[in-house]
Amino acid sequence: MSSRAVVAVIVTVLLGAVVAAVLLTGGGGTPTAKPGAPGRQAPAFNLPNLADGKDSISLASFKGKPVLVNFWATWCTPCVKEMPLLEAAYRKSGSKVAFLGVDREDFRPDAQTFLKRTGVTYPSAYDRDGSLDEAYRLRGMPTSVFIDASGRIVDQVTGPVTESQLDDGLKALTAAGA
Repeated sequence: MSSRAVVAVIVTVLLGAVVAAVLLTGGGGTPTAKPGAPGRQAPAFNLPNLADGKDSISLASFKGKPVLVNFWATWCTPCVKEMPLLEAAYRKSGSKVAFLGVDREDFRPDAQTFLKRTGVTYPSAYDRDGSLDEAYRLRGMPTSVFIDASGRIVDQVTGPVTESQLDDGLKALTAAGA
């Protein structure tokens, strides 16, 4: 094979990898709200706690309190970048809004290491098989779902949530309960 052919193969493989990464992470561009999601009842779930020795986590356990559910995965680069913003918001607003991470389709020890490395202290559930993907209409990672105290979805953002989107979403959740 000539050196030009080798270069062409390498470029094609790299281009394919970039396209796959963009599709798997929701584009990595401007996050978008999910059409039709606001106003519908958040699908119920009961998942294992990612922390060893802790009880499973159900959405029903947050009844009466607004919740921010963030779907993430260890292979998702935008998820890594988003975690410090979410942790800071949790430390600031965690008494008014419950925060819950949901790890998708990872090897459990990898997910636990990921949480330690990113400094996340809010609870995370473990969705090994991606069982909530269809119910929550997940189209990319990360996805943040803002759920009011009555269990209705107020907003859903696919891709890394911006500080402005996070602030606006949390204000909408706390204003609804005031």
